[in-house]
Amino acid sequence: MADLMVDDYLDAMDEILDKAQSFPLSSKKSLVDVDQLRECIDHIRMNIPNEMKQAKKIVLERKSIIDEANRQAEEIINRAESRKNTLIAENEITRAAQAKAAEIEKQALMKAKAVKSAADEYIVDTLSKAEETLTASITAIKRTKGTIKAPRTSMPMQNIPQQPVQR
Repeated sequence: MADLMVDDYLDAMDEILDKAQSFPLSSKKSLVDVDQLRECIDHIRMNIPNEMKQAKKIVLERKSIIDEANRQAEEIINRAESRKNTLIAENEITRAAQAKAAEIEKQALMKAKAVKSAADEYIVDTLSKAEETLTASITAIKRTKGTIKAPRTSMPMQNIPQQPVQR
């Protein structure tokens, strides 16, 4: 069970609960293998930080994508500025050169904005999926903890069958 992810451990916990023997005359009380359940919970605790590391990695990738988009935008703007200056210096038709440079600069800014928007959308989508996975895992853990910690006041102790002590 060492290579399983959080969802797999939650499935294993469901299976343990499904296989649990019910108490006589009770539909809500069951006996479960506490050691198996604790092992699953421990594995979940060890794997949740991995999923959080993945979310942090995604955030860092977002920064890298945005930095690269900004670098490309700056490079495009610098090339446009250089081209604009060259056209002004070499041509008698200054107005045409200025208009062309402005258009190139405008397109560069639009392209940079589009690249940044696409990167942001990808990051938000990926983080939303990670958030959904973590939320589902936490909800399942809380539900399981609640089931385990549920008060057992509805059944008197004398109705619990005694099992012989094995030595």
